[in-house]
Amino acid sequence: MGSSDIAPSHAPQWLVPASTALLGIGVLFWCLAYVLMTRRSIQTRSYGMPILGLVLNVSWEIVYGFYVSEMPFEKIGFTLWLLLDLGLIYTTVRYAPEEWESTNKFIGQHMGWILALLLAIGCWGHYAFASWWLSRPGVGTGDKSGKWYYGRDGYDTSELAYWSAGVAQLVLSSSSVAMLIVRGHSGGTGYTIWLCRFIGSLFGLGFCSALMWWYWPEAHSYWIEPMSVFICGLSLICDIVYPFVLWHVRQTERVDVNGRLVGAHVLELNRKKGQ
Repeated sequence: MGSSDIAPSHAPQWLVPASTALLGIGVLFWCLAYVLMTRRSIQTRSYGMPILGLVLNVSWEIVYGFYVSEMPFEKIGFTLWLLLDLGLIYTTVRYAPEEWESTNKFIGQHMGWILALLLAIGCWGHYAFASWWLSRPGVGTGDKSGKWYYGRDGYDTSELAYWSAGVAQLVLSSSSVAMLIVRGHSGGTGYTIWLCRFIGSLFGLGFCSALMWWYWPEAHSYWIEPMSVFICGLSLICDIVYPFVLWHVRQTERVDVNGRLVGAHVLELNRKKGQ
């Protein structure tokens, strides 16, 4: 977002293109993460993205791809994400009955309807926030001069996307750690997938915003606001902790008789049921 911005005279001319390039790197690594996650999910008969994280990501891409984005290459990027999301949605619905077998069969058996309902709520929430933000110029932090949107000055879609994507990132990062702990296995996930997610978030949400703040602080001071530090800081902590939790989980997970990865506690429960 923000590729149509016109930076002030004190900022270097390469600022907006460089920021767009950093964002593009983030997009590419997230695309790779989606592909690898889908492949790993099929291999392990599980799904790799927490349900709430998946819903927030997909609904964000729908709203920003079809409503907020302005430039053609922005729309192409969101469309690509949505196409790759189909693999994540498929594996979630396909393997949810097996994944929820020992905890809540109803959720597993009705995952398709649950995802549809949550996606509708997610789109509603993202649209409500975006439509309010774009209802008038000047919404956001600092001076929004040079922030152009469909020929109108003062509409900062970069900050809009930053806050909404930041919340989605925090939910995904924290729930990914929680999912590992609760499941006790690494189905649908792995170190390479984590690394792609981590790099994608660093470039697309971190480095991109930091660069704009450094050279154009009057419009991007939101990056150092306390709420921003909390959202990004906690997300970063969760992402850094994740591979260590993943390592621990992989030491105790086992392969079930049907080829699925399961936690040791699930195998013990199944063994007791069979007695």
